Amino acid sequence: MKKVLLIGAGRGGAALLPILCEDKEVEVIGVVDINPAAPGFKIADELGIPTTSNYKDFLEKNHVDVVLNLTGNPSISDEIKEKRGSVEVLGGLSAKIMWNLVSERKRREEEKTKLAEDLERLNIALTESKEYLENILEHSADIIITTDTNRKIAMFNRGAENMLGYKRDEVIGMPADGLYYDKSDRQKILEILSRDGSILNYETKLKTKDGRIIDISLTISQLKDNAGKVIGTVGISKDITKRKELETKLKETNRELNNFVYTVSHDLKAPLRAINGFSGFLLEDHADKIDDDGRLYLKRIRGGAQHMQSLIDDLLELSKIGRISNPFEEVSISEFLEQIKEEFQFQIKEKNAKIEINGNMPVIYCDKIRIYQVFSNLITNAIKFTKKGVAPEIKIGCEDRDSYWEFYVKDNGIGIAKEYHKRIFEIFQRLHKPEEFEGTGIGLTIVKRIIELHKGGIWLESEEGKGSSFFFIIPKRVT
Repeated sequence: MKKVLLIGAGRGGAALLPILCEDKEVEVIGVVDINPAAPGFKIADELGIPTTSNYKDFLEKNHVDVVLNLTGNPSISDEIKEKRGSVEVLGGLSAKIMWNLVSERKRREEEKTKLAEDLERLNIALTESKEYLENILEHSADIIITTDTNRKIAMFNRGAENMLGYKRDEVIGMPADGLYYDKSDRQKILEILSRDGSILNYETKLKTKDGRIIDISLTISQLKDNAGKVIGTVGISKDITKRKELETKLKETNRELNNFVYTVSHDLKAPLRAINGFSGFLLEDHADKIDDDGRLYLKRIRGGAQHMQSLIDDLLELSKIGRISNPFEEVSISEFLEQIKEEFQFQIKEKNAKIEINGNMPVIYCDKIRIYQVFSNLITNAIKFTKKGVAPEIKIGCEDRDSYWEFYVKDNGIGIAKEYHKRIFEIFQRLHKPEEFEGTGIGLTIVKRIIELHKGGIWLESEEGKGSSFFFIIPKRVT
């Protein structure tokens, strides 16, 4: 340890003194200055370092290895070197270099201390994060299992214990395929995992300790170390047993509904056809034997049977939506509209209707049959619900809204009061008497159901007597 005498206790000496005292390789044994009020004296007193105004006397009485001359007076350094050659004297530029070296050492020590503190805080944060993650894994309600490279169970969380009935001590080290109802399914999973690196929502079955079979949705990925080497797998499984049971019940319900639909379409429609047919025969072949009241009643019977036939047809169509799906494909809406115009050319000519298509219509990804129904229904409604003596004017267009297409069908018809804008999409909702406008009140319900199955939406802008504008959106890619 070097014994140092500091000559010059001004601002420079006052600043350097604490730094020197913190250096473990230096012992400041004295501070010299001719000014008794020098700021360095106060610091020296606080640190218990002797102070004096006479450096010569101090050197006579004490062993000194290094003198730091901060006074800027080179004659002091020269005198000490001449009389005490064994003492290393640093003054002028040397003192400045010493100051820089000591300051740099101090800075490095502070950086080292700060780095140690940062590392300590990082270690604490990592420990807390590790404990937090382990707590999440342990207390998750889902089954979380990790395996090693030998395909044996390495971690088995509490959720796995609760669902499968095993204690972790019973399964740690056991081959994971022992938990599967079909062991070959585990092999299939590992093959896909080896190829793709991860699997999302793979549905399979596990066996519980008491022999029950549960359905699970498995998300599994490869477990890797810091070097990227595969060290096993980690899988998270959700119990979907209740969902699968509901799906089975739903399929059974659909089968029953299909049987009901078959019954309706054959057993109920058959007598309606008979009523319609026989009433027609009476009117055509025996009209001269029936008085005016009788003919009126027969017409009403026939009209009621025909309306009931239309109602059953629409109900059957509504029941198919969502149960019977058609494959999605790329469909040209322009071609659709030309087909609709050709299909309804008689009604268009009869009403002298004008259909205007604004701009280019897109090609969309959809259920072709169902979307055809949507446009067909909206256009025929626009033709049908018109003011007396006014030719229908229908405008059809589409706007590109980034992730979806927004279509519209606008008309100059009778319009719809605002309080009915939502009601008209409900089943059997009619705003007019049958003798005014024919229909079953199911058409717009079918339209709304189809659009919702395409993950879209439909709404209306209209005022009574001012026409109607129907808007609906279809996502550009329906999943």
